[in-house]
Amino acid sequence: MLLKTSFVMDVDLLQKILDHLRPKPGYPVFCHGNKPMIRTGFDPPLVFPKDCRYEMALTNLETYYSFPNIDDSNNIVKISSDGESTWKTIQIDMGCYSVKAINTLVQKTVAADKKKNPPIVFEENSNTLKCILEITDDKYAVDFRGANSLRSLLGFEARIYGHGRWSSTHLVNIMSVNTILVHCSIVGASRVNGREAPVVYSFFPNVGPGEKIVSQPKNLIYLPLTLNVISQMTCWLTDQNGSPLNLRGEEVSITFHIKSC
Repeated sequence: MLLKTSFVMDVDLLQKILDHLRPKPGYPVFCHGNKPMIRTGFDPPLVFPKDCRYEMALTNLETYYSFPNIDDSNNIVKISSDGESTWKTIQIDMGCYSVKAINTLVQKTVAADKKKNPPIVFEENSNTLKCILEITDDKYAVDFRGANSLRSLLGFEARIYGHGRWSSTHLVNIMSVNTILVHCSIVGASRVNGREAPVVYSFFPNVGPGEKIVSQPKNLIYLPLTLNVISQMTCWLTDQNGSPLNLRGEEVSITFHIKSC
């Protein structure tokens, strides 16, 4: 009797192992849009049996490197060319700029007739990672006071800078986005800085501004689904601080894979 019971238990165990190893059905899910949040409806809804757990991983993401480092929160710099009697406000268009590009734009706007000896020069110090502001004409000055100032990107204090060579107090914050987080409303078991968050994938593009982003994780990380019946899901992209990523209307395409576990 003992041998018979042991044999039955071994058969049950082998059956469970076989069930676990047997290939499970998978469901590719594709969604796309050009808004900060992508809402995808399922018709008919996805229905998963309650006696089996399902999980999902991101397999592919495609968009363009269009998120800016200058927008209406940090695009203002004021220049005086008459000893601070009057000021000209330069409002930089939204975009992704280097220190060199900012320097070129300011010089064209302020002193297009002084290309050989520009009165104001911005340059990046690659050793200290700070910005150098050189004002060679004593009639010129730069005002980094006020709201929405460019100082937050270049690292300068909120003050007026006159004739001389100045180094920014802080490091240049040329790119505030360090990580792109992909959120999806139907997954769980993920945390950001210790707090629960539906983050299914994180990455940073290996291309430059304006270029196509194609991100395909080599090792898929599956997260459990939080629902057995899914009629709608929402996906959105943020930076490492949870701020929505401004893709400026560019199309985003995301592909997921759902499987049982």
